[in-house]
Amino acid sequence: MIKMEETRLLITCCNQNGGLFEAVFKEGSCTVRKVLEQECRGIVKYGDGYIVASADRILLLDHSLDIRSSKTLDIALDLHGTAVYKDQLYVVETGRDSIGIYDLKQDLQHIGEIRFSPEVADTCHVNDLFIEKDRLFVSMFSYKGKKKGVIAEYSLKSRKLIKVRHKHLHQPHSIKKDGKDLYYCVSAEFTVRKNKSDLFKGLGYLRGMDVKGDMVYIGQSESRHIDKLLENHHNILFDCGVYVYNMQTKLCSFFHIPAGEIYQILAD
Repeated sequence: MIKMEETRLLITCCNQNGGLFEAVFKEGSCTVRKVLEQECRGIVKYGDGYIVASADRILLLDHSLDIRSSKTLDIALDLHGTAVYKDQLYVVETGRDSIGIYDLKQDLQHIGEIRFSPEVADTCHVNDLFIEKDRLFVSMFSYKGKKKGVIAEYSLKSRKLIKVRHKHLHQPHSIKKDGKDLYYCVSAEFTVRKNKSDLFKGLGYLRGMDVKGDMVYIGQSESRHIDKLLENHHNILFDCGVYVYNMQTKLCSFFHIPAGEIYQILAD
């Protein structure tokens, strides 16, 4: 294990064998425990606790990661990434090409949405988002009929798309803004990019990522569609876990997570 400061990661895992995991790095070792058994996707800090989305349910957790309250949706919207803005929860509703807006002061009442296509279906595969001040960054697999994915920037003030920041991406996920730099996974290419440049190359499908100082924490899932991926990769590490990467030294370590697919990572 590379040298690093004491850190706690919250790692959401989706689909089969999913759940919420806690990984603690201390004195050169890493301990991992499973906190929640149900599959989890987006996670965001809110107040002294956390908000977690599963496919059709929103969970509010306290600081000890116990479920404080929850809301089950009336219809399945295939929820993904989460973010908070002015006591409002923004949740990607992948099943309808939208981001739903929920009032955190009114028992998660649905109060609005941002749409990315006229179709009420998963045509763009919108999957993750990040909010900085009044700007929202969103990743999706396709946009306006184009087959390759994009990272788009949207104004929460004007409620309009500002611009497409990055395009021609093969299955983008996991957006993080740190200062002037925008980090994101190009999952099917096994890479993490910093702005327009490749920052990290993994050995499998990368999804779930956070940045803290010089350290980048990157999730890797057991890859699906192996035959298709092997058309562009010589080898694949078929393991679910997290890379710990130091941007200054260029060194990394990897530790296993007993699940199949990582969705998001929060460095706490």
